[in-house]
Amino acid sequence: MNLSKERLYLNPSIYIGRSDVHRWGVFTDSDIPKYDVIQESPYCTYPEEEVDQDAEVLRYSYESDDPRTDEMVIGFGFAALFNHDSKLFNAAYHLDTVNEVMCHFATQDIPAGSEIYLDYGDVDAAEF
Repeated sequence: MNLSKERLYLNPSIYIGRSDVHRWGVFTDSDIPKYDVIQESPYCTYPEEEVDQDAEVLRYSYESDDPRTDEMVIGFGFAALFNHDSKLFNAAYHLDTVNEVMCHFATQDIPAGSEIYLDYGDVDAAEF
C-alpha cells in the first residue's frame, strides 16, 4: 500500500462526551469554521452480507456507494461516534481511498459547545 500521508489530523477542539441523542457523541469546545477538517481516521470495509443485520457493529458503520470500497465502512477513533440528525447535521465526510482514511469536515460554522452531527441518509431512526 502506498500511503501518501504521514500523520492524520484531529482537530484539538473536539472531544467525546455524553449525548442527549444517543449515549456518546462528538462535541467541540471551540468554534469550527465551515469547511474545516474535523478529523481524519483510518477505516476498514466489509460486505454487508458478512454481518448479521442485528449486529451491534452496524450502529457504528457507514454505508458506502464508492465503487472502490465494500458496501460497509467502519471508521476508527471518533468516526464511529458522530450521531445522526437529518435536520441539524453540521458535518459530512469523504473517503480517501488512497490512504484508507475518512475525512470529516464542517458543512457550516459549528459554534463552541455544539454536538457535531452527520446526516446518515435514509435510515430508520428506530435502528439507533
